[in-house]
Amino acid sequence: MRNELLNQYKILVNFLGKTLGPSFEIVLHEIKGEEIKMIAIANGEISNRTLEDSISSETLNILKNKSYHNEEGMVNHTVLLKNGKKVRSSSMFIKENQKIIGMLCINFDDSKFHEINCQILRIIHPDMFVKNYLSDVSYNVLLDENKNQNDEENSSDNIETLMEKIFYEVNLKFNYPLERLTKKERETIVEALYEKGLFNLKDAINFVAKKLFCSPTTIYRYVGKIEKK
Repeated sequence: MRNELLNQYKILVNFLGKTLGPSFEIVLHEIKGEEIKMIAIANGEISNRTLEDSISSETLNILKNKSYHNEEGMVNHTVLLKNGKKVRSSSMFIKENQKIIGMLCINFDDSKFHEINCQILRIIHPDMFVKNYLSDVSYNVLLDENKNQNDEENSSDNIETLMEKIFYEVNLKFNYPLERLTKKERETIVEALYEKGLFNLKDAINFVAKKLFCSPTTIYRYVGKIEKK
């Protein structure tokens, strides 16, 4: 029965790999007591792994901590692969008579989508819109005023990119609906951003206020509370 069950999951690995596409790595592990091995993988180029490679430390930690006892699986946790890629990983525990015999893992490499998202944000950002798309007299004046400030612009772009990166990581961790945050959720996000040092960057207050759909005054108040702790 065990082999029949895992063989069905092997078919599923291949099916999911083709259906979801190259941004999703599908891995099937077989577990026999202390022995754990990969028995199927699709789109392994994401982690540069093959069936001959050892299992990830993340998988070992899940099994070591007995996370599977009262759970059917773990969803959407960030994993750092050995090749340096960060993926969003979900794992389903395969059980037979309440005993774990395998684990199906889906690793989503969303780096391409993050890059596209950042590009879209830069396009629709008001300052970037003025700079890149207006062609009237005011735009020409703006060009004249800024023609000797290339270094400063590059520095600002770098800061904005860094803030986008920090905010993306924090938002991915909590996955709150930004358009309808509760006060507690907003404070939690601000505290996480504060711990990552985002508020040490230029214009961070206004940046976060726009992201969290609130006023800069609100963000100032939250940061002040954090600094008083």
